[in-house]
Amino acid sequence: MRTLDLLVLVAFLVYIVWDGARRGRNVHDAKDYLLAGRRMRWWSMGLSVMATQASAITLISTTGQGFRDGMKFLHFYLAVPFAMVVLCATVVPWFHRSGVFTAYEWLERRFDRSTRLLASVIFLVSRALAVGTVLYAPSVVLASGLGIPQWQSITAMGLLCTLYTCIGGATAVIVTDAKQMLVMMLGIFACIGVAWWKLPDDVGIGGVLEMAGASGKLDTFHWPTTWREALADKYNLLSGLLGGFFLFLGYFGADQEQVQRYLAGSSVEQSRKSLLVSGFAKVPMQFVILLLGVLVWGHYAFRPEPAFFRAPQLEAMLLKQAEHGTPEEQAEGERLRGELSILQERHDALQEQRRLAAADFATAREGGAEAGAAVLADPLARLRAADRALAALRLEGPKLLAAAGVSKPGATDSDYVFTHFLRTEVPVGLAGLVLAAIFAAAMSSLVAPLNSLATSSVLDVWALIRRTPATQAEVVRASRIATLAWGALATIAAFWMGDIPIIEQVNRIGSVVYGSMFGVFILGRLVPRARGSVGAWSMASGILVVVAVGELSKRPEVQRDIAGWFGAAARDAWVPVTIEFMWFNLIGFAVVMGVGWLLSRFSAPPAPAAQA
Repeated sequence: MRTLDLLVLVAFLVYIVWDGARRGRNVHDAKDYLLAGRRMRWWSMGLSVMATQASAITLISTTGQGFRDGMKFLHFYLAVPFAMVVLCATVVPWFHRSGVFTAYEWLERRFDRSTRLLASVIFLVSRALAVGTVLYAPSVVLASGLGIPQWQSITAMGLLCTLYTCIGGATAVIVTDAKQMLVMMLGIFACIGVAWWKLPDDVGIGGVLEMAGASGKLDTFHWPTTWREALADKYNLLSGLLGGFFLFLGYFGADQEQVQRYLAGSSVEQSRKSLLVSGFAKVPMQFVILLLGVLVWGHYAFRPEPAFFRAPQLEAMLLKQAEHGTPEEQAEGERLRGELSILQERHDALQEQRRLAAADFATAREGGAEAGAAVLADPLARLRAADRALAALRLEGPKLLAAAGVSKPGATDSDYVFTHFLRTEVPVGLAGLVLAAIFAAAMSSLVAPLNSLATSSVLDVWALIRRTPATQAEVVRASRIATLAWGALATIAAFWMGDIPIIEQVNRIGSVVYGSMFGVFILGRLVPRARGSVGAWSMASGILVVVAVGELSKRPEVQRDIAGWFGAAARDAWVPVTIEFMWFNLIGFAVVMGVGWLLSRFSAPPAPAAQA
């Protein structure tokens, strides 16, 4: 790493830790420590909510998605504004009026303690699994793309985040999140500026977008033509608007990590504004990050790129193996170097075809209106053909990495596009700002889980099993100890992670539980007779059904066996159905509401006080 870039990064980290730690001085009240005294303004909470979502995985992987697939991933976020409007009308006033510290405390008041414990345990387990990935994913990309040793980035981020979250509490988390969100946006726009600046003068951003559109990378909205396509396609208007709607209802309405951000609001109005500003800014933010990926694609249409973006890492490993490996390792390394050389030659030939097609397109485009669509058609056709061939060839690279033991089979290469661009194209100093943005994204997505994990484990578990009520000072002390424990767990877990869990995989895991968890909150309000253990049974049923549907979707032979219950003809005629993860949220929500309503038919009506 260049000296100036390192100085910019270190200065940023020192400031964030100092700013976060100083806000925890003289905090001895649980409300001050866990909910920032319920005095936060809408803009700081809104930026904190956005920063909590916009992890380093989002920044790095979404850019890679834009490079590889264009704008299709935007489908995933289309429902965010609609979900925020619904949450502002429902759970935000419910939580504020009840004065709860956690979302699951509200469930105990509506149902019983078992429902609260089940929801909190699901949250603690799922978030505990995720916190390690928050540190691990950017560390791998930074190590391979920028040469920062993995252990250094993991240790630095884990230690610094744990330190200022432990000292400063929720105030430190929200305020530093807001500032880190601004740094992240500066870094993103800086990279867009560099990608734009380095485009050929006769192309410009308009030419790249025209090329990208002709190559299908700007095809944002897709409406499925059949119900099977709607279920099997991850990203289309129907899955984005329906499945995504319930995913974000669950994420922002039932996940303590997000709920705790707007519980810190000074009023219902402030909390509503925080969700609305984050909700309506989310889609444009994701659009900008995906656009950065498209511009990087356009940049490499005219400039050399490696056969795959982890090729330099593989070359360095093979060189070291040739110098210090056993004879068997040296022989295997020689074989892999030969395959890598052949792959690079094939890639260079295809890339030259794409470059010539892009240059011909730029020349034809200079002719203006006289050029006409017919003149542009030939270079665009050649550009599309070369780009498809390059995309297919790029899949061969990770296979060499797997053969060399660098990664597991099936690992994606697109997560390394952003760091390769940063390392090779972004000027010194400015690269330090972008590095700070990556660290800001990683840290902001770690401190919020640490704060919420500590809150839920102390209030939803520790305080419930105590024989005597805890004092304010004891709650603050226990929360700080819990923050240290969760921070240590996240840092240690990061060293044991496998391949990078890209953003899609992270949301796939969340989709298993979010719809069911949010369904319980709605069940408690819309079905007055649903009380007691009905909440716990309904939530468990929703999650189990989602898991079963997910497994069944991957096993067409099991689907045919089930169809065979209705006869051999039905089995032979059955066409297997694939259900993608976006629909899991709607399925879980529907099961919870259905099971809850049925169980409530056998429950006694609640007492008048319980209906308040």
